[in-house]
Amino acid sequence: MKKFSNALAYYIALPLMYFFSVLPWAVVFIFSDLFFLLIYYVFGYRRRIVRMNLANSFPEKSQAELKFIECKFYRYFTDMLFEMMKLLTMSKKQKLERCKMDTETLAQFKGLHDRGRSAIVVIGHYGNWEYCPSGLPLQTEFQTYVIYHPLSNPYFDRLFSHLRTSTSCKLYTMAGTLKGMLENRNELNMTAFLSDQAPRRKGAYWAQFLNQETAVSTGSEKIAQKLQMAVLYGSLERVKRGKYIFRTQLICEDASKTKPGEITESHLRMLEKDIHKAPQYWLWTHRRWKLKKSDED
Repeated sequence: MKKFSNALAYYIALPLMYFFSVLPWAVVFIFSDLFFLLIYYVFGYRRRIVRMNLANSFPEKSQAELKFIECKFYRYFTDMLFEMMKLLTMSKKQKLERCKMDTETLAQFKGLHDRGRSAIVVIGHYGNWEYCPSGLPLQTEFQTYVIYHPLSNPYFDRLFSHLRTSTSCKLYTMAGTLKGMLENRNELNMTAFLSDQAPRRKGAYWAQFLNQETAVSTGSEKIAQKLQMAVLYGSLERVKRGKYIFRTQLICEDASKTKPGEITESHLRMLEKDIHKAPQYWLWTHRRWKLKKSDED
């Protein structure tokens, strides 16, 4: 029964996704505006979670300010969904135009490559992170890998895996990341980690993030230290609807020379700075703080 329902959901959604994908950008964003009205004002999709997250993250802001951020977030959230659908039919040239590395980032990656340094890039759910595996592999000499969590619906899982590998990007499952990176340790590569997902309780690192005690995964830090890799923080800046610039900041060139927690604290502070600058672009619908440190006491 579950297999049937998964297939039914996929074959109903797929034609709609392709329909939106082939439309001109201007028309796509008209549909996005209409969808915003539905999910925000009519259905109130995860509005309670969003309001709680915003209030806890920005206690210094007034109710009017929080409401303004909330509205801007939902407007961006629907844009992001339609931007993802556009990936279905975008050419490599179009993907490159939609997610460009800035000049300094290109030079940074070239320098690391020339020095024979593989790199881990930690990013957050900030901006349209699905554009990274589409645009970034086209702009660097590194073999690019992205870590992903397989979707429960195998049909959608295959679709998104195809989208993420439609350039030269390759995938690691979360469970197979360490094994895969060890196997590929002699290859010059760049591996992207989503750093702001809620981790498993066991082995979580606790840090202050957005005014809250936050459980953080240290997987990227530990692997980087083990493999003596460079670590960078990656950020997507939205320049207009459907277009981004990808920038990086070097955290360290050899993670094995850092102290425990140093890399994790660094990329958290960098992500936090981006969120404070333009909070509407972070994924506030995520139950990021479902783990509580008090539960461990």
